Amino acid sequence: MKKLMIAAALLAFALNVSAQQKPAQKKQPAKAARKAAAVAVSTRTAAAQPAGRESDQTAQVLEKLKAWDAALETLKAGFTQEVNFREAGLKQSIEGTLSYVKPNLLRIEHLKPARQIVVTDKTDIWIYKPEDKQAVRTSWDAWRRTQDQNFSGILDFGNYSALTARNAAATSGGKNGEPFKVTFTPRAGGSYTLTLTLSATDYFPLEAELLVDNTSIKTRLSSVEKNGRADLEIFKFSPPKGVEVLEFKN
Repeated sequence: MKKLMIAAALLAFALNVSAQQKPAQKKQPAKAARKAAAVAVSTRTAAAQPAGRESDQTAQVLEKLKAWDAALETLKAGFTQEVNFREAGLKQSIEGTLSYVKPNLLRIEHLKPARQIVVTDKTDIWIYKPEDKQAVRTSWDAWRRTQDQNFSGILDFGNYSALTARNAAATSGGKNGEPFKVTFTPRAGGSYTLTLTLSATDYFPLEAELLVDNTSIKTRLSSVEKNGRADLEIFKFSPPKGVEVLEFKN
């Protein structure tokens, strides 16, 4: 069960981290790993953003980011992910694919180190690991509560407006065709940083790094296809014969 839930939570790229984070506390390694599984890492804060031109740039970049997000209808991409549980001295590398159809269909498939499939319509969520012949089914809301209510909306595409509203932002880069970097920090009540690397041409997030409590999660997208034709059948899941189904509704 724990393995299933950990891998399901690890797609940090779609982060919309709530600004209602609790203050960071020192954790034992096992607790830190569990927290990071819900997408959690470090007490680093972004440097204060100078007033004037740079703050104007930040406002412009955020508007471009929200415009891209609002226009997104479908998304297909590969991803790689590096997870570093620093306090526990553990590292993990993940490779997989993701598919999204607005507003609520999401499929995440891990190919390495082990195959795992996560399918949700934001009502129910299935987490299936073929090697274990086990599938977990729970409600989306219940799953989010088990991961930590303070990280509500972890896998919500189409909600970058909420991300920008709840966090302070600072920007850098963007010169001579270089990507923009936008670093988000909570306005109050928490300690984390989320840095998005945005394309200088269309402001699409190419990379995301989340730091909370001595854990870092870095996610990179590749082979991105935006607003292409989607196969809705892949967002349906039926447990194969012989698979144990565990259901948790509350």
